[in-house]
Amino acid sequence: MIGAQNTPKLRNYQMSTKKSLILLSGGLDSATLAFWLAKQGYTIECLYFDYEQGQTNPERECAISIAKRLGAKFNIVETPRPRDSLKNCLPLLNGEAALLTDIVSLCTTAVTFASASRADAIYLGVNANDRQVHPLLQARFFRGIEKIAGLSLGNNLRLLTPFLNKDKASIMRIGLKLGVPFENTWSCSVSVKKHCGQCADCIARKLAFKEVGFADPTGYENKNLLVTSDVTI
Repeated sequence: MIGAQNTPKLRNYQMSTKKSLILLSGGLDSATLAFWLAKQGYTIECLYFDYEQGQTNPERECAISIAKRLGAKFNIVETPRPRDSLKNCLPLLNGEAALLTDIVSLCTTAVTFASASRADAIYLGVNANDRQVHPLLQARFFRGIEKIAGLSLGNNLRLLTPFLNKDKASIMRIGLKLGVPFENTWSCSVSVKKHCGQCADCIARKLAFKEVGFADPTGYENKNLLVTSDVTI
């Protein structure tokens, strides 16, 4: 473990100064963010959204493991995925519309929780890769959620995304300096037993390890899938 004086810094980024709520998914981005906040001395509390995945969900177990390692309180919100609630009336809902439904629900729920727990900021591990795939995830979107929180709750709660302009490899480099146990993180969006090794999230994970030059500790079902930044073979 490294001292706070050696903690990687993000230039020109305004931090909160009090208690912070982090949306901890169990992935390597939010795990790195949790370690980054903790090593700088912030009091953090974790919130995990379980979309009816059950206790055998490896993503959930990874999130619990990260919170325990940091000594942070871990809270679980068990709820159907918001987009699924619209299937009966909007069966073709997908893409950015589906994401909007999910992310607004997630953020407003987190705002309510943070307000009740007296946190002054919510941290999300959204990164540059996410923003590239989903243009919705811009800084101004999160400023909009802050305005909604201010109007409804009368507070100055912040939604902060320190990694918004960093790609996954850059985040991984920060995590390596902080000693993040990447073997205890989860990325796969297909399998519930082992990383499949071929979904978009697994490929992004492989690419990040390859770019950083760090041995990937992940066990994949498809170990022989070759990955480059341009194509999977």
